[in-house]
Amino acid sequence: MLVKIISTMLRNTYTTDEFVERLGLMRKFYNKRLFADGEDAVLRDVLRDDCDERTLAVLEDWLATFTEDSIQPLVIYEALDSIQEDMMGLPAVTLYVPIRFAPEETERFGKWFRENIQPNILISLRIDPRATGGCSFIWKDVFYDFSLKYFIDKQREDIVASFNKYTHAK
Repeated sequence: MLVKIISTMLRNTYTTDEFVERLGLMRKFYNKRLFADGEDAVLRDVLRDDCDERTLAVLEDWLATFTEDSIQPLVIYEALDSIQEDMMGLPAVTLYVPIRFAPEETERFGKWFRENIQPNILISLRIDPRATGGCSFIWKDVFYDFSLKYFIDKQREDIVASFNKYTHAK
């Protein structure tokens, strides 16, 4: 059952931050549904002020899948802590990018990593201005640098020689 819930959540969640945020929102919704409003609790009404439209759509998709699979709300609510613990055990890549990207771009990164690295990977996205002109990432405790700075530093002698050649020409 837990695997099915996590698989549903991973289907459209690509970063660790999104996963944690969405688990918190689901916890809030199920608190309201199970301990306050009962069956009258509507996800969109409960969470409207807490997240954007995109996140609401994802959470509604999760809820629809849970309903289709006849997973009871109490089962999901009680499993949320275990889900968060299991999520910490999923493979993760720490990706350093120079700017914050739109959610659509983050999703593209997530899909690429899942297609090319590992199917259930999560991205821990970090903003680092030093990654300008590229990115860097940590995968399996190895740091990979594909930033412009790295490649400039790597070719520094050739670049300086080229500049000197033209600046000292008569």
